[in-house]
Amino acid sequence: MRNIFFVVLIATAGAPAAAQPARPPAAAGGGSSELAAGKRVFDAQCAWCHGNDGDGGIGPNLHGKLTHATDLKSIVEIVTGGLPGGDMPSFRSPLTEQNIRRVAAYVQSLSRSPRRPAPGNVQHGQAVYDANGCASCHTVDGRGGILGPPLSNVGAQRGAPYLREALLKPEAAHPSGYLVVRAVTGSGEVRGIRISEDVFWVTIRDARGLHTLQKSAVTALERQPDASLMPSYATRIAAGDLDDLIAYLSTLRSAK
Repeated sequence: MRNIFFVVLIATAGAPAAAQPARPPAAAGGGSSELAAGKRVFDAQCAWCHGNDGDGGIGPNLHGKLTHATDLKSIVEIVTGGLPGGDMPSFRSPLTEQNIRRVAAYVQSLSRSPRRPAPGNVQHGQAVYDANGCASCHTVDGRGGILGPPLSNVGAQRGAPYLREALLKPEAAHPSGYLVVRAVTGSGEVRGIRISEDVFWVTIRDARGLHTLQKSAVTALERQPDASLMPSYATRIAAGDLDDLIAYLSTLRSAK
């Protein structure tokens, strides 16, 4: 009897352990607690520009392929050093190295989830864009006017909340590099976008084209930093058409 018990004990000891449920792989940059910490940093420091949950605003939507980063290391570099041209400031000062890594890991997790489309009918939104003459001032994939900012990649650069504000309150969503100026000369008035200016000359673009004016011939030169040449569409199109137009603009993510 003792021998039988000994054999059973040896066999049991040598048997493989029962299979345990597989654990999900840890998220890049840390586990769920680290991502939760990264989200808290994001909500406090980044959501103002990139929107709640990274859906976009003044800054780009962070879901799907990122425009300036390819991996965790490059995200850390952008958070630390910012982007050239002032598109994004450096967060080296307000954030610790640990929190920079946390928020970078959270941003990387956002980039691995698909973009959530803006509500609205994209096809009808394109028809609204065409019907309202938007192409007279804006370029999409090389077609259209050049008085306003190009829109070929606006869906990657800006989120739906920013696009809505730009359509309803264009003066509040003033893009950099599009300063409105008004120049008065003996032959009339020119109001448009300042292209260049030095001590002697100012070049302005309006709907008629370029105007290079000698400052000695300009009797008044007014810079209007809070103005926009774009009209408000708050009362020009219906609410449903506005949603569709924003949905269409959100799909414009060409690198052209």
